[in-house]
Amino acid sequence: MALTYLYADAPVEQVVSALRRDGAVVVTELAGPDITDLVAAELRSKLDQANLVKQSAFDGTRTRRFGSIMRDAPSAAELVDHDSVVAVADEILLPHCATYQVGSLTAIEILPGEGAQGLHRDDSLYPMELAGMELQIGVMWALNDFTSENGGTRVVPRSHRFIRSWHLPDVSNWESAIMPKGSALFYLGSTWHGGGANQSEGSRLGLINTYSLGWLRQEANQYLETPPDIAAKFGARLRALLGYTPHGSGDDQIGVFDGECAGWLQVQPEQAWRDERGQVGSAVDAKAQSGD
Repeated sequence: MALTYLYADAPVEQVVSALRRDGAVVVTELAGPDITDLVAAELRSKLDQANLVKQSAFDGTRTRRFGSIMRDAPSAAELVDHDSVVAVADEILLPHCATYQVGSLTAIEILPGEGAQGLHRDDSLYPMELAGMELQIGVMWALNDFTSENGGTRVVPRSHRFIRSWHLPDVSNWESAIMPKGSALFYLGSTWHGGGANQSEGSRLGLINTYSLGWLRQEANQYLETPPDIAAKFGARLRALLGYTPHGSGDDQIGVFDGECAGWLQVQPEQAWRDERGQVGSAVDAKAQSGD
């Protein structure tokens, strides 16, 4: 089963359909070269400082990784908060939560000579599985061209249908995501994938964004990686994506905060998620307004 490749102008419904069917889909050249080059330039110094000695076998000994993306690469806001990404995440995640959030943001540069990463599921950090419910999605942005030679992400199409078990399922039928710069690989948290081996003479640079259900703990603590003074520089929707908004409404909220910054930094779900989208919490809001 081959990966589906769609153009940037493909309807959201088509992207979501392929993602649900195959567990992954590539949207080519979703971002322009200006923004991808700018993000790559902002990340350059931090990636160069990355300590390969501290990397684990899973992360790779010739792979540079860097978090705290919004602090050091603010232009990445256009990718993290991209309208098409949000529209796809809405369809996959919002049926199971009032709001969703960024789980992690990581720049990954695979250097020449790196071996293939072990195939894995991103949602394995959550010890639960509910039929029909995806806990998160991932979006891998290609900040330069991804090829099968330079470590393009390996994906096992339709592996999201594999039942979680104690043994490794057959993940031998993988294929590399071949993507020109600015393309995005969307994949479900339950889809088996991993970085490819870099047998070329150049590096492969990507930015991976994960988005998880709003009632789950974020994989990377965004309040430390993107503290209030940094988060305040971004728009309401991105602040909400970073977790600066409660989950739920009325007396059923979690993640509330009554401190001094609540009025200017926190984003209420009604503002950032409901009025804008018109598809979340309408039944709850109607009940609250009726006094029931």
